[in-house]
Amino acid sequence: MARVDLMRAAVVGCGSLGRTHTKVLAEIDEAAMVAFCDINESAASALCETAGGEYATTDVARVLEDDSIDAVYVCTLHDSHASLCIAAAEAGKHILVEKPLALTVEECLEVGRAVERTGVKLFTALKMRYYENIIRTRELIAEPLMITMQMMDNPWKCDFWANDPVMGGGNVISQGCHSSDIIRHIARRDPLEVFAVGGNYYQPTGVTDNLCATFRFEDNIAASWVQGDCSCPSMTGKFFMQVFAEGISVGLHNRFCTMTISRRGQEREVIEGCETGFLEENRGFVDCVINDTPPTIDHIDGLMATLMPLQAIASARDGESKQIKSVLEAALAGAGWAHRQGVRCARAGRWRPSAPPTRGRGRTG
Repeated sequence: MARVDLMRAAVVGCGSLGRTHTKVLAEIDEAAMVAFCDINESAASALCETAGGEYATTDVARVLEDDSIDAVYVCTLHDSHASLCIAAAEAGKHILVEKPLALTVEECLEVGRAVERTGVKLFTALKMRYYENIIRTRELIAEPLMITMQMMDNPWKCDFWANDPVMGGGNVISQGCHSSDIIRHIARRDPLEVFAVGGNYYQPTGVTDNLCATFRFEDNIAASWVQGDCSCPSMTGKFFMQVFAEGISVGLHNRFCTMTISRRGQEREVIEGCETGFLEENRGFVDCVINDTPPTIDHIDGLMATLMPLQAIASARDGESKQIKSVLEAALAGAGWAHRQGVRCARAGRWRPSAPPTRGRGRTG
């Protein structure tokens, strides 16, 4: 598609994520959020006024028919992502869609078909790939042997929309798409299969609220995954990951902002980082639109971030391992796409810490 010099964008869904993306996009000179759409007219109008936008509306069609709009941000409830992405693609708009891309594999494939058919850019907002210490981990460990990933939240309220099995899918899908994407991103491979134990322990909506899984990759690489909302652990914080390779291990905690590096025969090294995900994923999206380059996190990555939790949930339900890579390949073949083996890295160098990272030393133990 034609290159643009300034990406004019509209946000559909003016809740917390719509407000966050609008605030972040204001920091990027090559982009402007100019239109605001929400079923709640007051929410759209308030955000438009705060951001100095051009208009607010409750009519998605007005945004999609506006030829001055280059890109649409889909920040609505999860169950509306697929239909809005397809409509935006058909209207020739580039798309940043909040995670998850969709709640089913079939919907993800429908979105992908629309994107491939129309040639628009679709960027799945899996922001953790852009965290400073995630980028550092990939730079340090190119060939991991074992990965552990934990994302454990405090109990979600039963009336929280993301806890609804139709609108949100529950914690294991809504938040687990982040976890599974990071596992795949660090492993640099698509998982072959998964075996999981878990289910609905206490949430009255019936969603799978907690789960423990093991993913198997080629080359005998394994990843363990704990996901849910039992209780956020005070020792590690909500996000915790360890990556092991020959002679080196990396641990991330404190929402991945604290990184501990242990090398054989050396003192332990501690690096403090920060959460840079929202800003850097927006820079990545704007860059691919402005310069007409492929998105670093596309619809296939979005598909995998949905497929992995769904297969883990199916494994826990049926008490048997579930295939992932073969399901992916069959789905892509049915959609007429070639499987792009391997996982693209969020481009190192897109983030720039505001100050040099602080480093601490300690005894290896």
